[in-house]
Amino acid sequence: MAPNTTDATGDAGGLEPLLRFLVAYRLVLYLGGLIAISLPLGLAWVFDVELSPAARTAVVGVSFAVILLTYFAERRVGLDHTDEYGEPTESYSVRLRVMFVLSLVGIAVGVYFLARGRVGAGLLFLGGALLFGGMAYRGEGDDAGEGE
Repeated sequence: MAPNTTDATGDAGGLEPLLRFLVAYRLVLYLGGLIAISLPLGLAWVFDVELSPAARTAVVGVSFAVILLTYFAERRVGLDHTDEYGEPTESYSVRLRVMFVLSLVGIAVGVYFLARGRVGAGLLFLGGALLFGGMAYRGEGDDAGEGE
């Protein structure tokens, strides 16, 4: 059964329009979520405005939930990248996935250091993460399809 079908058990049911909306605006939602998560640190660093821990937790929790729901929607109804059996047509190697996640962690650590005023360490992490991610992306063409 293809993933875009619905049946009597409610397999996507009334959520499918919402999921398709999330997929259509996924880049805006991802970027907005990252901005919302970074906003409390940015306010504290630039304007010396501290949000309460409860407010920070709420902002991060809601943003993270929207990001996760958007990712789920991509996997569920994002049919532009699936074959007739519902299987993904793209195959990213495990190596590329791990290197991408490590690059994102490096970017997050770099932004954290920058927000805390440690510019040298922040720029070092950001630069290293971007170079590491670029290396992963360039190297993937050599062994595409291998690793899984």
